[in-house]
Amino acid sequence: MRVGVYMSLMGIQESVQQIADAIAAVLKIEVEIADKHLFRVAGTGKTRSGILRKMEGNLVYDSAIRTGRTIVIENPGFNEVCHHCTYFQNCSELGEICTPIKLNNEMIGVIGLLAFNEKQKKRLFSNVEDKKHFLNKMADLIASKLKAYEMMVELKGYTEKLYNIMNMVDQGIIILNSNHSVEHINMKAKIIIGADQPDDMAQESKQKLEKFMKNANHGDKQKIRFNVNGNDKEFLIFCQNFVGSMSLIEKMIVIQDLDDIQEKAEFSNKENKKAFNNIVGTSTQMKELKDYAYKVSRSNSTVFIQGESGTGKEEFARAIHFSSERRNGPFITVNCGAIPENLLESELFGYAPGAFTGANKNGKKGKFEIANKGTIFLDEIGEMPQALQVKILRVIQQREIEQIGGNQMIPIDVRIIAATNRNVQQMVKDKEFREDLFYRLNVIPILLPPLRNRPEDIMALVHHFIKLFNQQFRSNVLGVGQDVRELLLAYSWPGNARELRNFIEYIMNFITHEYITLENAGEYIQKKIKVKKQEESKLTSDMPIFPSLSLEEMEKKLIKAAIDQVKQNGQKVEEACHLLGISRATLFRKIKLYQL
Repeated sequence: MRVGVYMSLMGIQESVQQIADAIAAVLKIEVEIADKHLFRVAGTGKTRSGILRKMEGNLVYDSAIRTGRTIVIENPGFNEVCHHCTYFQNCSELGEICTPIKLNNEMIGVIGLLAFNEKQKKRLFSNVEDKKHFLNKMADLIASKLKAYEMMVELKGYTEKLYNIMNMVDQGIIILNSNHSVEHINMKAKIIIGADQPDDMAQESKQKLEKFMKNANHGDKQKIRFNVNGNDKEFLIFCQNFVGSMSLIEKMIVIQDLDDIQEKAEFSNKENKKAFNNIVGTSTQMKELKDYAYKVSRSNSTVFIQGESGTGKEEFARAIHFSSERRNGPFITVNCGAIPENLLESELFGYAPGAFTGANKNGKKGKFEIANKGTIFLDEIGEMPQALQVKILRVIQQREIEQIGGNQMIPIDVRIIAATNRNVQQMVKDKEFREDLFYRLNVIPILLPPLRNRPEDIMALVHHFIKLFNQQFRSNVLGVGQDVRELLLAYSWPGNARELRNFIEYIMNFITHEYITLENAGEYIQKKIKVKKQEESKLTSDMPIFPSLSLEEMEKKLIKAAIDQVKQNGQKVEEACHLLGISRATLFRKIKLYQL
């Protein structure tokens, strides 16, 4: 904000009048001072009666303000500037010298010396240059007075804002001057001490507070118990020194209610845990897992989530990210089993310009680089080729990557969360997964239990999925009947929550309102169960056919049987991986191996 724009000489009228009186007393000449709008701010002699009134038709003052120059009128009423004046050739003045008042290159007013008789005229025009120089100095004095006033008003405004802000904070604040006297106390402090000033406190509490305020140095803190409105309460109180006016050390005493601190901590804890609300589960196991995962989220350590397909590994990874300090950074998911082996490396690490034929001429960032300052979730890491496992190990150790075709290392700040539905410990024993990478990943292990081991979560998930599909399908299904409930609880759900979700979605394509019961949905439920039993029995019934075959031959026969089965039911080849209990990537790798 520019000084002088929002303030007028009227704001310091009393000071301006004192300057006008002093000039008149010294020079024995009348003085008149006006603002830039030609309102008379100060005057002496004949002009005093017109103070605070607008001057009409004063072309001399107007010209001085407009041009920024000092004007000397030796023959009022006949000077060129007077031609359009109301009092042209009939002026009561015998002479005039006026100078504009400037502040920050802006004209804010004018100061004039006036002669109304011959004695004053003689004094006015003796040593005109000295008078002009004197007027310039007086104009500068008036401008400096206005600037000081404006700075004071501005400072007062800032002080009021500061006090208003202090009243908004949820901590008690007491400002002490260099003499340890209270200069300001905010509303919260008044509430905490139960009084408007420490002097009004109960005697014992007053002595405790005064002792701390007098003896505390910068950074000192302690717990103090005050009696507030007849109740004993504990507070945390600490001191902060700062340099005030005249370079004197002042103090700020901050008082916090320990109950408030506890409530804030609990609220903050609740807010940060919100990300885990999306993980449905009321069993003791799930509650403990969510608490454990929340604690894990506060660090940057690598997390390794293991669990069967459909147990919610990605949901836990996502919740850990959004509960962490990295929540504002990216969360990048890479399914290591769904990306062909020859593309996975460039997907993870990117490539430099011209790295290979057909590559983007500008190169491409990999998922690790995109995830910088955030989290990368490596799902199905058990399917990762060993050649890439070495590179992942280097990323964890060095915290840097190298693009395909690149020649420089790129530093990254990424938290790694890995997951698999395979028995990685066994894979390590079988030399299918690098032992050193396993230990690097397994810093914080999380093992998600299958749904069959926590049946109390089945109905919580059922209600969650019904609510979800009611919104999607615009249905009004109220829940499940007791007969369906018993059926759902009795089933083992090998596909876990994902299978249960698919089941509810399937049923809600046919039932759109009321409760789902065997009476209104029995045929659909039985059909679904029958298909599942056929799929399972087909594979198990085929087992005795291969008693003398090698494990490889048996595996080939089982995979072929599963593929044939899903094709007969009009399903995609990928569905065979559910029957076989292997990942999609493993299925297609075996198909390629056995040339199926």
